[in-house]
Amino acid sequence: MNDPVRIFIGSSANGEDALIEMAYEYTLRKNTDRELDIVWMRQTNDAESFWHGFADHNWSTPFSGFRWAIPEYCNFQGRAIYTDCDMLNFSDIGELIDMEIPDDKMMLARDGKRFGGKEFCVILFDCAKFSQMSPVSEWKGNPTAHHQFINLFIQNNLVGDLDPAWNSHDGDIVPFKQLHYTHMPTQPWKPDWFTGEAVDHPKQELVDLFWNAVECAEAVGYKREDYMPKGGVNYNIIGK
Repeated sequence: MNDPVRIFIGSSANGEDALIEMAYEYTLRKNTDRELDIVWMRQTNDAESFWHGFADHNWSTPFSGFRWAIPEYCNFQGRAIYTDCDMLNFSDIGELIDMEIPDDKMMLARDGKRFGGKEFCVILFDCAKFSQMSPVSEWKGNPTAHHQFINLFIQNNLVGDLDPAWNSHDGDIVPFKQLHYTHMPTQPWKPDWFTGEAVDHPKQELVDLFWNAVECAEAVGYKREDYMPKGGVNYNIIGK
C-alpha cells in the first residue's frame, strides 16, 4: 500500500515533551520510505480546534482520552495509528499500518496487565468500524468517557492482538520495533506535567538511546523549538 500513513500522537500542550517529540518524529521518518501524515493531539484554548473542550479530570496524561476521537477525525475512513508521544521507533511504521485486522475486531493493541488485559498506548484503528459510535461532541465533556470506552471495547472483545514489539514497555520486549518509555517517573526528559516523584531510569542503555536520538535529530536539522506550541493550557489531569 502506498497511501500516507496516518499517525496520531498524543502529547502535551505547553512544550513539556518537546525533546521526545523531536526524537520520536526523527526516528519515525528515518525508518520508513512511506509518506507520514502526523497529527499531534494537544489540549488547546482554541475553541475552533477539534481537540478543544475535552474533560481531562480523570486523565493520567494531558492526552489520555483523545485517542477515541481519532476515527471521527478521519471521517470513519481508512486506517490510523495512535501512539503516545513517549516513544522511539526502530522499524518501518508502514508495517504496522498494513497489518490485518480481523473482521470482528475494531482495532489492534498489545496484551498487557493493565486496562483489562490490553495496552492502548499503540493502537491500529479500522476507522470505519467506529461509525456507529456516539459523536465526539456528545462525550468529550464526560470526564469518565476514556475509561468507559476501554471497558466497552474489552468487555465486547473488540480488540485484536498486536505484536508487543510495537509497544515495548521500557524494554520488556526485545528486540523492539517501538520503544515506549511508559513508566512516567523514569522518563529521561522529565515532563513538568508529571506530578509524581521523578527517579532515574533503571536501564541506562535506554536512556542512552533517547539522548542519542535527540543528538541525531538535531544533527540533521530538527529543532526543539519547533515542538514548542504556544501553550498556555491549564491541565486538570491526575498527572501520574
